[in-house]
Amino acid sequence: MVGLVVIIICIILAVLTFKKVSNSARGKGKGKLRTFLTSFSLSLFVFIILMGGGGAIISSKDKGDASNKSVTNKSTNETNGKMYTCHKFDVINQTRQGTKYKSGVYSDQVITYTITENKLINKRSSPGNEGSTDTATFNKIADDGSRKYGNAEHNYFVYPLNDNAIKVVAVHFFAEMTITQTCSK
Repeated sequence: MVGLVVIIICIILAVLTFKKVSNSARGKGKGKLRTFLTSFSLSLFVFIILMGGGGAIISSKDKGDASNKSVTNKSTNETNGKMYTCHKFDVINQTRQGTKYKSGVYSDQVITYTITENKLINKRSSPGNEGSTDTATFNKIADDGSRKYGNAEHNYFVYPLNDNAIKVVAVHFFAEMTITQTCSK
């Protein structure tokens, strides 16, 4: 709605500029074509400048609203993130000797995913070892309907299986490996 008001104001000011410049040019005895071109070019210039300023005001207002919403959502999403523990895995590893497949159950490691609206946190640990944490940010909804999260080393595709379970496909760039994990709450 604010955008429409800004466009209307810009159009009105451009028309007023056109009339003022054309009246001034006619009073000086310039030709019709020169008067029209001068008036039109100045009014177009005024319109573009005003639209740029109005667009900047609207976008800063939208960013302010979005940042307020993200602060509100961030606090609720960080605390309301869903945590899933992975039990089964399937690994596809590309090597020089060919593709290798491996399936199994995690017995000595604890793999968890905490998923919020904008973040995925992957924690890997084993008894007596703190382990490591990997954080990825939300990119987009992939073509297959999964939620895609990514960082410099991994892409994670999260598929909901039911209310309590998900399937996570982790693509490791440097290891040329894909791990499919089944996780539940």
